[in-house]
Amino acid sequence: MASISVDATSLAELKKAIRKDLPDVSSSHISEAIAAALAFRTHASLLASLPSQAADPAIVQLDDDRFYSRLHELGYRLVDDEFRFDWLQEDCPPLISTMPDSGYDIEYKTRRERAWRNLMVIAINEGIRQQLFSLRPYDNRWPGAEPESSGHRGTGYVFGFDLPNGRAAKGYVGDAGFGELSIHVAANPKGDWVRTSNGGFHAGDAFAKGWLERQKGAWLQSSPDMFNCRMHLVEELAGIEVNPMGFGDKGRVIL
Repeated sequence: MASISVDATSLAELKKAIRKDLPDVSSSHISEAIAAALAFRTHASLLASLPSQAADPAIVQLDDDRFYSRLHELGYRLVDDEFRFDWLQEDCPPLISTMPDSGYDIEYKTRRERAWRNLMVIAINEGIRQQLFSLRPYDNRWPGAEPESSGHRGTGYVFGFDLPNGRAAKGYVGDAGFGELSIHVAANPKGDWVRTSNGGFHAGDAFAKGWLERQKGAWLQSSPDMFNCRMHLVEELAGIEVNPMGFGDKGRVIL
């Protein structure tokens, strides 16, 4: 899977790469299918959104299924293995990988694993919404951060938000070096203990931590063992439905 910055230049490069891969699909239909892959109803609505986010374009994951579905509506019958966005990496540099090879072997099978995954994805989504960082390497924006740093510089930052189920939560983001971010999150938080790497139950009734890769691509490095959670919360947190905002949720920890 892959994401892309929603700006005119990146989208033009994407369309050019797709036209090479799918020469029998018309230019206008490729435009419509790209819009669908980015969750826009039409290409016109995608174009209308560009000026409002020109200064800070969102990074959005491209949906292969929506791309296929729109082309099917337009009369094309592509087979499922004929095209994938992540196959275009060499021809389209703006594409951002959201699934490393190691991610295909990872599944969140247990309730605890799903609960960890959900808390981490929610915290990263919220950090992006609050514009504390983006998925671009070294794009750190929180107070005290040092953008473009390549090591452990500046200070981390604690931010508050609510989980989808209404529970209070706090997140922490820090520069882990080499484009990575260190992310911690606590549900029913206690003080600012969430900033400590071994916060555990001092930080809240649930405490998860991990890393967000941004150098080789954009994905959550899977480490569901880094999790403390009260038994009565595991099922509740595991049942939350949440999708990552432009990044993947699977990948081996990079040491």
